[in-house]
Amino acid sequence: MTKSCFISIVLLLVLTSCTGSVRTDTVDFTQAFTDGNSKVWMINKVRSQDGAYTMPEQLKQEVIVFYESGNCFLTNLQKLSKGKGVHGRLEFNHEKHQVTIFFPSETREFEFEFTNENQLNLYPLEGSDYPFALELIPFPEFR
Repeated sequence: MTKSCFISIVLLLVLTSCTGSVRTDTVDFTQAFTDGNSKVWMINKVRSQDGAYTMPEQLKQEVIVFYESGNCFLTNLQKLSKGKGVHGRLEFNHEKHQVTIFFPSETREFEFEFTNENQLNLYPLEGSDYPFALELIPFPEFR
């Protein structure tokens, strides 16, 4: 056996032993949605299937509260103080970056992407009851 062949076999064995026992865990995005308890996200932009954007009026702007328990609450700023809105339940597919929101009257299925910690984009999946893409931002700090 030549020296180069022996080195190649040893290198192959070393590399496979290093990667063969590496444990990989799936990423859980629940913390990013909820900040460990609950997090209020405002719908900053709504995009239709034809690519047109709408930006809701400030007082009519919808907010979604995601809770660590797997529940959510959808309302607008006017109804938020009264606690009126629609309650739903979340299910994640962390590996595919997908979230499904079950409301009593509809099921919204999205692929999600965090642009950064201050922007969450939700893209509707085929078959979802809700056809719009959403850009969410955390509820702003007012001064």
